[in-house]
Amino acid sequence: MTDTLIQEIFVPLKIDTKKGRKACVIKPNDSFTNTPLAKLLAKAYIWEKKLLEDQSLGFNEFCQLNNISPRYLRGILSLNCLSPRIKKLIMRGWTPKNVSVQEIINGKIPETWSEQENYLFN
Repeated sequence: MTDTLIQEIFVPLKIDTKKGRKACVIKPNDSFTNTPLAKLLAKAYIWEKKLLEDQSLGFNEFCQLNNISPRYLRGILSLNCLSPRIKKLIMRGWTPKNVSVQEIINGKIPETWSEQENYLFN
């Protein structure tokens, strides 16, 4: 007789309905939230990855395909330059009280990570 190993895995699953369609949403960690800033941060990561993967596609061509302006794309991609600590807090639902999303996108925050943290946390 052979020994079999049975392993039980729990996957947090939420069935969401939007516009009559059902979608299964798997959340690996319930600590992540769906704030506008978190959505923009995710969009910045995805767009940068697409731009780097497809080297034949230029910046302006990417903007035309996605029907966005180059200025907006630059602003969204600037979110990738935020410090890892700030990104983690944003994905957990934190929103800076003294700075708007538009100010972050327009590059109104400092460039170095330590200065960003001082600016956003003080």
